[in-house]
Amino acid sequence: MGIYISDAIFGIRIYNYNIFADIIFEKKYDQIMTPEQMREAYLFYTELNNKNKIHFQYYTECSSTYGEKTYFNWCYMSLNLFLEKFSV
Repeated sequence: MGIYISDAIFGIRIYNYNIFADIIFEKKYDQIMTPEQMREAYLFYTELNNKNKIHFQYYTECSSTYGEKTYFNWCYMSLNLFLEKFSV
């Protein structure tokens, strides 16, 4: 029982977290992100001057065993996973 998260990526959020989250890049799509859309996010990240305290979230489809329907949610993404998925 619990919440299940899909591997499909429908969006990306890059934010700087000091005391509060400051979103510096966010894109959400109705379909799974294309390689071109992923490359746009990756290029944005590579052009940042200060990468300290940068965090990532991806927008994906989730489902629950508690009887709820499928829904979309932002989920935490590590730097390593971001680089693996987005350095197209």
